[in-house]
Amino acid sequence: MQDEYNFDKLDDEMEVELGILSPIAYGSLNLEDLISEFDSTSFISSEPDGLLLITYQDSLFSYIADDLLNIPSTDFIQYFIESDFTLLPGFPGWNIGDTLVLQRSEDFPFSFSQGEKLDSMILDAGTLNFNISSQFLHTGNIIISSSNIKLNNVPFVDTIVVDDASGGFTADRSANLDGYTIYLEDSVGSDSMFLTMDFTVQLINSGAAINAGEEIEINATIDNMDFDAIFGYIGDYELITQSGDLDLGFFQNSLDGYIRFENPQINFNITNSYGVPAAVSISRFVGFKGDTDSTLLTFDSTIDTFGYAFPSIADYINNDIYKDTTISINSQNSNVSDFLAFLPSSIEYALSANSNPEGESGPYNFVSDDSQIDIDFEFVLPLWFQADSFALEEIIDLDLVDIDDDANFIERINIMLEVYNGMPLEIDFQVYFVDSLYNHVDSLFSLNSQPVIGSATIDETTGDVLSPGTKTSLVEFTGDEITALNTVRYGIIRAGLKTPSDSNGDLVSVKFYTDYLVDFNLSVSIDVKANTNDF
Repeated sequence: MQDEYNFDKLDDEMEVELGILSPIAYGSLNLEDLISEFDSTSFISSEPDGLLLITYQDSLFSYIADDLLNIPSTDFIQYFIESDFTLLPGFPGWNIGDTLVLQRSEDFPFSFSQGEKLDSMILDAGTLNFNISSQFLHTGNIIISSSNIKLNNVPFVDTIVVDDASGGFTADRSANLDGYTIYLEDSVGSDSMFLTMDFTVQLINSGAAINAGEEIEINATIDNMDFDAIFGYIGDYELITQSGDLDLGFFQNSLDGYIRFENPQINFNITNSYGVPAAVSISRFVGFKGDTDSTLLTFDSTIDTFGYAFPSIADYINNDIYKDTTISINSQNSNVSDFLAFLPSSIEYALSANSNPEGESGPYNFVSDDSQIDIDFEFVLPLWFQADSFALEEIIDLDLVDIDDDANFIERINIMLEVYNGMPLEIDFQVYFVDSLYNHVDSLFSLNSQPVIGSATIDETTGDVLSPGTKTSLVEFTGDEITALNTVRYGIIRAGLKTPSDSNGDLVSVKFYTDYLVDFNLSVSIDVKANTNDF
């Protein structure tokens, strides 16, 4: 055998060429999936017919009555019970041990700070404090009562015993008003409300005279008041004042182009249990793009100042005090479509609400201690729009630092993308490869091969999809191109969107439903060439 073959001349160098083809991704995406990639600040829902909605929500504010309305401590009584006659010892009917009764009734003003004219207050807590001094040289009783202060329909009564006949009697007294109702009375020709108090003084003859000008001084305050409910005209309060901002993620990732939504809505959802009418004014609503560019949302007089539902006294009695109102800013009462066409990435707002815009002539008021007003902000974008060159962009981590380790063995990488577009939307797709400083390294598609994924065919009248668009794209990377990718640290995904045009070349507004899908297959083939001398 050795005569026929010379194995010493056999070359031990071997070269292997191998082709590998593998699908690496496939699936279906709808517009909800696409938007979620570019916007994590919203949530996406659908209407009963399947129309997709992008919604941004924020709680503007929530106030309870206890935070807004306080009943101030009231020094409402400084009263003098004075003798206007002299009664000497031995006067008939005025002997030692006899009792002389003095009675007085007085209306005292009950003052507030905001022009309130309350007719009643139910107190969770409160204290009625008395400071009493007597110049009379007799013992006795001072009885303070009011049929305008009641607990379980029983009038308030308090008796102070005068046990010092020296003329220097003093006493401090506090009465608990927890759970009491205070009834206030109006008076013709006055802006104040009044509390009627009754005083009965029983003087027990100690043998001394009663001299004209001698008096009992009574000072009283109500403090530590915490109300369960108040009724009547509560005055002109600034119930709410609020300013803030809201990020719109969908537009934060948009670069340029044109998009116009057909039926966008900005909703103020209000839940209110104040039994008080109010007027809400929007003083500022501005959209910002970047740090400087801005646009103003304008609306007609029905939105500039608006009211909201409030419970009546009958609702209070029936324990049905929570009333809901939605104030909607839309294309019929504002420039919201033009506002959004500006592509604002954030908005700033300011609004306020004042009670009783009609003054005292308006509806009867009540407020309970847990009355509350909640206002939520909702920005609803139905996915019904027309767009041209509207670009979305997202940055992803894409570290290819190790790719050049195998570059010597890879002759070629082919990436094939097959797309079946069931959306009424033309998609111009690109991935840019950038280094750690976001400098451009390469792109997935060259300038002339960047795929435009054609829109599905639509019915121009309804905008409904009739048949999908299709696109197959092939990308090839070789030798030096593969090696250069080792500096790549990020990928920038850019999707340009365009809705179809009608036969006249005008853009058509189209609707996007939950069952509109983009099906795709992504596969890669790698041609490997390896030589044993390389190992």
